[in-house]
Amino acid sequence: MKNKNKRTNQKGFTLIELMIVVAIIGVLSAIAVPAYKNYTVKSNVIATISEASPYKVAVALCYQETGSFGGCDEGLSGVPSAASKVTGITDGAISLAPNVDCNENGAIDTFVYGPTVSGGLMTWSLTTDAGNCSSYL
Repeated sequence: MKNKNKRTNQKGFTLIELMIVVAIIGVLSAIAVPAYKNYTVKSNVIATISEASPYKVAVALCYQETGSFGGCDEGLSGVPSAASKVTGITDGAISLAPNVDCNENGAIDTFVYGPTVSGGLMTWSLTTDAGNCSSYL
């Protein structure tokens, strides 16, 4: 005689288990998406800064030869023409466009690498037109 009270094995997931999994995925994605956005913005900024390195060397050599940043423009005095994310070089200042929008206002933010010389030592300062990009510098 078969036992009618015997439970059959449950197969699959219950609705509550599926709802819990969906809720967990929602919470994790709410944390991961902003973190990933910050990561991509920071990597674009860092990549653009590294593209400026050859131009920094050229501007430094130009300054060493001429004694001022006045003639250290793109295409002159050994400074190469702007290319890629380097948008221009004027009086030694290197303009960069890393293709990011830190303010999320629809405008691509720009950065400027500006050289200064004090006591025979050249230093570079990086400024931006977007306040929110400062955390990536």
